[in-house]
Amino acid sequence: MKRIISYVFLCFVIFTANVAFGQDSFSKFEKSKSINNVVVNKKMFEMMANVKVEATNVEEKRYFDLIKKLTSLRVFNTKSSEDKKAMTTAVQEYIQANGLKELINKKDNDAKIVIYIDKSGSNQNIAELVMLNESVDPSKETVLVLITGNFSLNELSSLTKKMNLPLGNTLDKL
Repeated sequence: MKRIISYVFLCFVIFTANVAFGQDSFSKFEKSKSINNVVVNKKMFEMMANVKVEATNVEEKRYFDLIKKLTSLRVFNTKSSEDKKAMTTAVQEYIQANGLKELINKKDNDAKIVIYIDKSGSNQNIAELVMLNESVDPSKETVLVLITGNFSLNELSSLTKKMNLPLGNTLDKL
């Protein structure tokens, strides 16, 4: 009987540890009241891909093709200086832990934009993209975009334009 109780307790500890540590660095931003967020998961992308709509032009066709390749899209934005620091720290920890490589680092008058990617498979495809658009002006928003799937930068550019994400203009210039 003691063995069974010990075994059950051990399973409980292992399960709760996996749940506690299974949350990624960005889940806390979804719960914050001072951070706006949009989260689209794999199930939603699957539902969007199954919608029977005929593409009327090349850009729409690319958009629908890309939707089939994405597994998640998360966008966070805030004006809170405390949350901006937390986002920057979370991104730095995440890219180090996951071995992401810097694709672009661009500064202008309004913001500093850094894009990190994780390539898998061929040279053309990206498995993950993390973009941090840090506002220089404290009164403006800092934006964090995380995208996972199996896509190219060209495909992603059409999606970000269609969804009016700040990432779109930066990708076009690449």
